[in-house]
Amino acid sequence: MKSLIRCVVFIGLLAGLAKLTAMAAKPHVVLLSGESLYDSAETLRAYAKQLEKKFGYSCTALTRVEKNKFPSLDALGQADLVIFYMRRMTLPAEQLGQVKKYIERGKPVIGLRTASHAIQNWLEMDKLVLGGNYQGHHKNNLLGNASVVPATKGHPILAGVGSEFRMGGSLYKNTPLAKQAKPLLTGKVEGHPAEPVAWTHSYKGNRTFYTSLGHKADFANPNFVKLVDNAIDWCLKKTTVPVVNVADIVDKYGIESGKPFRIGVGLFEKMWQADKLTLLDVRTAPEYKVGHIRGTKWIDWFSPKFADEVAKLDKSKIYLVYCAGGVRSARACKKMSEMGFKYTVDLAPGFNGWKAAGKAIEK
Repeated sequence: MKSLIRCVVFIGLLAGLAKLTAMAAKPHVVLLSGESLYDSAETLRAYAKQLEKKFGYSCTALTRVEKNKFPSLDALGQADLVIFYMRRMTLPAEQLGQVKKYIERGKPVIGLRTASHAIQNWLEMDKLVLGGNYQGHHKNNLLGNASVVPATKGHPILAGVGSEFRMGGSLYKNTPLAKQAKPLLTGKVEGHPAEPVAWTHSYKGNRTFYTSLGHKADFANPNFVKLVDNAIDWCLKKTTVPVVNVADIVDKYGIESGKPFRIGVGLFEKMWQADKLTLLDVRTAPEYKVGHIRGTKWIDWFSPKFADEVAKLDKSKIYLVYCAGGVRSARACKKMSEMGFKYTVDLAPGFNGWKAAGKAIEK
């Protein structure tokens, strides 16, 4: 009898463990409502329930408790995807830090309607993360249609979405988008040129989707719901990231352990583009903001916390380091070698040489 009881208890424990494992495997989607114009607190909570029912996602819908504050944003630490539907919130420093930390990890992002001007103390999020260019909107009485961009009809986000459908709210002005942004839908109202309405973008290697749709009436439109359903699935799909084999790269270029490898622009670009190595900008914040190489990490050489910040990096990787003219980067590489970094590559002519060679920069 005791053996039977033990067996039943053991089976129960296994079943519970299997259930917990299954729950942990479900993608966790966090939906943030921080506006009062479009009833997103209501629509996002209802939509979250639909997502759980239709796709088995684990959803956390959070609504602000004050004009500029959420009860907590700790859920972002466990999120696989965050959907932003906020408007001009000035977040407390801690919560803004949680948002930025999530995004800087290269995690996927979806922005709905007012997400283009979601955070008043980080308005750069629109261009930087979403790839947008919010310039206000046309009059509320000018309602029009959204249409699929013909060249993108085969995109998975548009699967099952009508080629043209009615927009629920006013048309946002977003022209021109970031260069990397890829429009999927445009919108048109009478007497005005078409505007991009939905597009994809990438920041820190992530998958980003934004749409200026999201009016309460849109949530009642099957085309809009299908669009966002597809966008969530697309954002959550893992992209294949090339595995960097450090040993092969070291052998290929003759990089010596513990000795900074100083090179010119051409080889530096090749190692960045072809070998997918990590860039590190060691200039000051003003220099970085004026222009930098796309996708670079940034740690100021002059900062008293330089060593502390560098210590957080993975020492097994190869880093492509640059400053303005090559002096600070040489010192930074030497310091990193002393800290135990085996392989650092220094851009001899610096960022100035990169620009002089006509190479692309990002601002």
